[in-house]
Amino acid sequence: MKKVLCVLLSLVLALSCAFIVTAAEEEKTLKFNEDGSFKIMQINDTQDVGDGGNEKMIKFIEAALDKEQPDLVVFVGDQLADFYPFATKEDMTKSIERILVPLEERGIPFLMTLGNHDHDKLDKLSVEEQYAVYASFESCYATGNGTDGFTYNVPVLSSDGEEIAFNIYMMNTHNKAESGGYAGVNADQVDWYKETAAALKAENGGEAVPSMLFQHIPPKEIYTLFAECSWNDEGAIYSRRDSKWYKLDENEAEGYLGEAPCSEDFDNITGQYEAWLECGDIMGAFFAHDHVNTFVGVNEDGIKMGYNGGTGFRAYGLGDDRSVRIFEYNENDVENYETRLLTYAEATGEEVPVVVVDLFSPALLTSLMKVVYFFFGWMIELVG
Repeated sequence: MKKVLCVLLSLVLALSCAFIVTAAEEEKTLKFNEDGSFKIMQINDTQDVGDGGNEKMIKFIEAALDKEQPDLVVFVGDQLADFYPFATKEDMTKSIERILVPLEERGIPFLMTLGNHDHDKLDKLSVEEQYAVYASFESCYATGNGTDGFTYNVPVLSSDGEEIAFNIYMMNTHNKAESGGYAGVNADQVDWYKETAAALKAENGGEAVPSMLFQHIPPKEIYTLFAECSWNDEGAIYSRRDSKWYKLDENEAEGYLGEAPCSEDFDNITGQYEAWLECGDIMGAFFAHDHVNTFVGVNEDGIKMGYNGGTGFRAYGLGDDRSVRIFEYNENDVENYETRLLTYAEATGEEVPVVVVDLFSPALLTSLMKVVYFFFGWMIELVG
């Protein structure tokens, strides 16, 4: 009799555990609201380390969350800073936790990926250890189903939960390339993306599932949204990578181009962009990394790409125009989503006259080069 009772108790416990696991999995599902709406907030380049943190940044995040009440937040890299040489593992852990607590307190789900600075001190806090910090929060909806914990996809279901309304890719763009520029994604990530896109397409009756993609460093094809120009054209910026002047192509993009994008290295052929064209599922690819770029555009290939400016105050940025980016979707027409910026000034109602680190913006290079070209442009063009 005791054996029978033990068996029955074991069965009940097993079923209970199965129910708990199933319930937990259900709680981790993203789906449209009953009114057919879904809102994403992009946060990036918080770049902080330590327990003290930056109060303006935390205030900004909290105010933005309360004002917009997003259904999902995506952290698009450089949650950690590179300019704290004596930072400890504990310091780095606390800096990640500080930006996640406001979401946890409000019950807002988040996804995350890494930027170049998140790879700067892997001897102190490895990629696996960073993932563990994020995953320790109930609000973490990352699946880690890709090539590493920070390359993965998460579907957003219809309001009735019956089908995938759209898909989200989070991609880890690593750090520097051997050539000296930025690496971008690896070949195995591109292969994984193509396999995932194909699997989603098969599940969707042979039609590509509309997908958003978020990664820190843009592909070099971000330059397809620009037009080469003269140094004295309005909105011209200088690119030290190829010693050329660019401005936004007014037929393809709008917003603010404040610095030449530090994309994947020009000589590093990742094949990522070509994979997007092949799979035909990307309805938007959005980046971080270049803190004073906030433009959005659609190039001749029909690929929509854009930026959010930096969110944090410990690295250079746009004064009180530091921002988060908002994406609003309608379940009946997900591809015609709306996107806009929300600035620190708009979210908090406060102005910030001067942020000292903004004096070290790469935009300063453009200003200096305009002075050089003003006095010596004729000589440069003659030599060139």
